[in-house]
Amino acid sequence: MDERIVNWLNNSDFEFDTDESEDEVDDSDIDPDYFPNQQPNEEQNTWNCDNDGIENDVDENIQLIAYEFEDNVNMPSNEITWGPVTGNLNTITYNPLNLDVGINPDIIDCMEDCAPIDFYALFFDENVLDFLISETNRYAHQIINSRRLSKCSRLKKWTPIDRTEMRNFLGLIVWMGLVNMPNLRDYWRTDFLYKTRVPEVMSRNRFELILGMCHCGNNEMIEYGRLNKVQHLVDMLVANFNKWYIPEDKVCIDESVVPFIGRLVFRQYLKNKKHRYGIKIFKLCSKDFYALRYNIYAGKEVIRETDVSYKIVLKLMEPYLNFGRTLYTDNWYSSVKLAEKLNQENTHLVGTLRPISNNNVVILKWRDKRDILLITTKHSDQIIEIQKRDTIIKKPLVVEDYNIGKSYIDRSDQMSSYSSPLKKTIKWYKKVAFDILLSTATVNALSLFKSVTKNKSITITTFKEEIIKQLLYKPNVPRPISPGLKHLLVTTQKKRMCKPCYAQKSENLGRLEAQNKTRKVFTHCEGYKPTEFDENHFEKSNERSIDPTFFGNR
Repeated sequence: MDERIVNWLNNSDFEFDTDESEDEVDDSDIDPDYFPNQQPNEEQNTWNCDNDGIENDVDENIQLIAYEFEDNVNMPSNEITWGPVTGNLNTITYNPLNLDVGINPDIIDCMEDCAPIDFYALFFDENVLDFLISETNRYAHQIINSRRLSKCSRLKKWTPIDRTEMRNFLGLIVWMGLVNMPNLRDYWRTDFLYKTRVPEVMSRNRFELILGMCHCGNNEMIEYGRLNKVQHLVDMLVANFNKWYIPEDKVCIDESVVPFIGRLVFRQYLKNKKHRYGIKIFKLCSKDFYALRYNIYAGKEVIRETDVSYKIVLKLMEPYLNFGRTLYTDNWYSSVKLAEKLNQENTHLVGTLRPISNNNVVILKWRDKRDILLITTKHSDQIIEIQKRDTIIKKPLVVEDYNIGKSYIDRSDQMSSYSSPLKKTIKWYKKVAFDILLSTATVNALSLFKSVTKNKSITITTFKEEIIKQLLYKPNVPRPISPGLKHLLVTTQKKRMCKPCYAQKSENLGRLEAQNKTRKVFTHCEGYKPTEFDENHFEKSNERSIDPTFFGNR
């Protein structure tokens, strides 16, 4: 069947106008080993599928050809014909049980007035913090006991790290991404050109010592093979990602790169990426640049039962199948085999297709500067009109839908690249750990913050600044308050749950029970975020004799 598809795609009777140049478009998703109608040493013709409103000029003689595999057509199964798409493709029902999707209701009910650090703490919670502290102290202890230390070794001055120091250390890492200096030690220089207040938070020697001992895996217990040094941290953060957000109808899979040029057996070379050498990360993203899954590619397996792309898609999509969602992929993942498999799992597939690849699968060929091959289980060959500047252009609906869906991971990578905290290091796992903990988690927190607080104007830089101010908190220094927030009890027009009451009831009784039993109040304190709450409040609240105008939603 695949050979016949190739013959029809490459030898179709449709002729296209080729007067226009085909060398003006670029797409980072193009497969590095795929050379359409060219020799390998020729420049690649690609197609821009970004969602920034910039589209290629469309040839006036747009041609679209489609093919659908049907069992009910009265013709021999080995004959292929081109023609309009017929039948009802969209037979998969989205969310048939009408379950909750999107942001966790707990956040919407209780975090409308919270600061950026509160959203970041949803992912960087106490479990993650304690895990980093435990593994860092364990690794330092192993190094000290296994080496013969010199008389002046810094390791002799090692003291176990605590929560405050770990927060300060990570806050400095994020801050260094915002403020670039030529060398790490320049952050502690006293010259007026470089002088900062960093030494007030942590000395240079202590910072370098923690940086050297920072660890997120137990070397004495190998559980994850090549990824043993970082996989447990990744699993904890991915669990938190999925705890606070359930994807809606559209998700997207693509790869990202954590730059790394050191020695590593599974280091990858991707010539069409900004950073050509690095560690390949497969991500599953949803609306508003929210990353749901994070899978590190650790190299080829000894026995390869299936294609890597096919296996990766099914692994990342496993929790989200049989829900009627639509998955968007590029031509490295898309295939008829994958489309049929996802169709069996009640999931649509939309993506570009290689010219090498039976029911309910449509393959389309469209001309826009060059031939574009697409595969879909959701769309027909419908053409839509789109306003572009002063002209109206026509394109298939599947192309426009693909541009929107594919933009999710592009925006996630774009937001992560701003003021990146990643620095040069010989330890690959530290780069991966900082990438998911300080970049991906921060971008996810920003996504939730914008959706819940309706503050659409905040930038990723401002969001990081607010997080850094809280992470650099020292017990002997007053905690900074976000600009514009004062300790003032105010009255709101909308009733909301008391946060401490809801948090305690949710932990003891469950979320649904807590929503029913937690009292709602009209007041809250702007700027005050207590770490502990008066136990008498809970007792009186349960007796329903407390004055709600005093305890409010603080």
